[in-house]
Amino acid sequence: MRWRLLLLLLPLLFASSVRAAPPPTEYQLKAVFLLNFARYVTWPDAALADSEAIDICVLGRDPFGEHLTGLEARQAQGREVKVHFPAAPEQAGECEVVFVSASEQRRLNAILRELEGRPVLTVSDIEGFVEAGGNIGLVTVDDRIRFDINRNAVSAQHLKLSAQLLKLARRLIGQEGD
Repeated sequence: MRWRLLLLLLPLLFASSVRAAPPPTEYQLKAVFLLNFARYVTWPDAALADSEAIDICVLGRDPFGEHLTGLEARQAQGREVKVHFPAAPEQAGECEVVFVSASEQRRLNAILRELEGRPVLTVSDIEGFVEAGGNIGLVTVDDRIRFDINRNAVSAQHLKLSAQLLKLARRLIGQEGD
């Protein structure tokens, strides 16, 4: 009888000791978005010719912490991912993906001018980023992270986005190829 009672209570003991993992943080999710953007963008052949890695860079104060550097073990486009923190926009021109941190909001126009015409995917969660000429703007809607795409800016950077990525966007601005 005791054994039966113990067998019935045993799952309850284990259930109470196993706690659900905390939900991912905002910047854990945004780090995964950056990785997935790198997987669904096509760069000009010349842009990746000499590169063994997809370089994801953060301009400004790093909001990701260890979550972004954790992506370095992953791959995108058949290349390993490397994370860098350039000190100036001029250095970010060597990156494939550049996240512009909110700390750079006052310098946003200068940063976008510096990267203009280069095959660099620009991403930010600064409000109005795509309207200012950035490629992909991360936005939070109903506690979910979504993204807007500026197709004109993407085209000007000589990049191509997959149809799947375009379908997932909350909002598309501009016409591709304009």
